[in-house]
Amino acid sequence: MSVQRVAIAAGLGAGTVGALTGVLLLGPLGASLLLGVVFLIVWPLAAVIRRVVDDTPEYSATAVAALAAAGVLCLPGLVRLVADGAFGLAMLLVGAVVFVLIDLVVPARRGPSRRQRRSWQLTEEQFLEDEALIASLQCPLSISELCDVWVETAGQLAQGADMRDRQAVAEVRRICLDEFERRNPAGFQRWLDAGAPPNPTTYLMAHGE
Repeated sequence: MSVQRVAIAAGLGAGTVGALTGVLLLGPLGASLLLGVVFLIVWPLAAVIRRVVDDTPEYSATAVAALAAAGVLCLPGLVRLVADGAFGLAMLLVGAVVFVLIDLVVPARRGPSRRQRRSWQLTEEQFLEDEALIASLQCPLSISELCDVWVETAGQLAQGADMRDRQAVAEVRRICLDEFERRNPAGFQRWLDAGAPPNPTTYLMAHGE
């Protein structure tokens, strides 16, 4: 268990004790009003930030607003516990220890994070863009044009590409290979026998189109 996880669990435990103390101080109605006001203030700001930033934050605007409201509710409780001296500090310590123990007992979730899953998944719009690109290559291009596409996509892969671009390029090159073999089987085989050089034009145009 990492130090970071211990610190997060301890902080959540202390914060929970502070929030409960805040509810006792303010009363259920006062605590509810405080939570509602902070949530209504923070949520629009978080939603606007998600729209304007280039890298979309991992947490939703609702989650950010809820965490902010809970944090504000913790403050009066934490102040009161600290002011109580040893008893208040002992309560905070107990909350922190309990949450650390719970984190030790409950197995950690395994698998990719939300950010990783988002980066691996193509949106519907991206799929449509890729399908349009692939469809354009399924038109009757000449072998010479297909060879140019093959060379160009090889350069794109050499320069580095993200997950989406690599998937699109792989599908484009698959179509090129199918067309090479269908239109000039002999030239295609000669190209493969030569080790599939980066530019297949010489092999496919010799007895092709």
